[in-house]
Amino acid sequence: MKDKYNSYCQVKPVKEYTAEDIKNIRKKTGTSQGFLAKWLGVSKKTVQAWESGMNVPNGPSARLLSLLENESISVNTFILDDKI
Repeated sequence: MKDKYNSYCQVKPVKEYTAEDIKNIRKKTGTSQGFLAKWLGVSKKTVQAWESGMNVPNGPSARLLSLLENESISVNTFILDDKI
């Protein structure tokens, strides 16, 4: 069973994001630091620290950034629309 699963599922390691990478992703998605923070489930200060190079994203935040960067997911994916 393990071999069967491994043949179907290949998870790429998440890259380490630089301050410039994060700024570029945010600009590409057209979001503010506050919006991106809320979308990632972190504080605005955390995003500011990433963009200033004081800290780097890891765990789920890094994985979500990689999905945004590769356009595998859109920031609109988890936004609730009252019109639906």
